[in-house]
Amino acid sequence: MIFLLLACTGSTGETGDTGAEGGTTATLATLQLSFQMDDDLIEGMAEPPIGLFHGSIYREDDATAIGMNEGAESLVDFASTSLDLSDGGGPSELAWTSEPLDPQTLWILGCLDSDANDCECGDPITVPNDNKVAVVPGDNPITVRMELLHPC
Repeated sequence: MIFLLLACTGSTGETGDTGAEGGTTATLATLQLSFQMDDDLIEGMAEPPIGLFHGSIYREDDATAIGMNEGAESLVDFASTSLDLSDGGGPSELAWTSEPLDPQTLWILGCLDSDANDCECGDPITVPNDNKVAVVPGDNPITVRMELLHPC
């Protein structure tokens, strides 16, 4: 009878730490980001492709193929470690790791601030469709691609 009662409650006897999003560490995901840009963009830049990537991560419903929806709030805002993509555009080494997140489909949007004055004209930026990712439990190594220079 006790076995039947335990089976009905769904208890497996396993426990896990609760993560930041409320799931267990076994069900949460971390993003491990490296960065790459199209090496053809380097020629069009006023500064070398060296600096911090400033990015935001959005839930699938908060962005589209052309960018974030009006009024959407990012799930996470971040800055990478210093990047140097001057040797062919990368990919870089691991440059940022997220806190634990619930697995889901996410958009990673942002730019390489090559002159330390925020993202502006001529800085490499992400194209949303190239950076929509399905995140699964555990570690998710992802290369964020920048395929366009911020238009003037």
